[in-house]
Amino acid sequence: MQGDEARILLGFPPDSRPSPSQVKAAYKKKVWESHPDLFPIDKKPHAESHFKLISEAHSYLLSDMEMTLIL
Repeated sequence: MQGDEARILLGFPPDSRPSPSQVKAAYKKKVWESHPDLFPIDKKPHAESHFKLISEAHSYLLSDMEMTLIL
């Protein structure tokens, strides 16, 4: 996953530099909006894949921030 893709999935502009607290808040919001249990059975597969992408984006952005702090 690319940084721009991760930021867009969480609702940030592509070239933005959100803080860890902003990433966590955006993640929580997106999780509530896209949780698979909120969708009818026929839409669950798509919701599950989108939910996984949101989780990956969250992990990617936070790990990227940690790497930036180390360097």
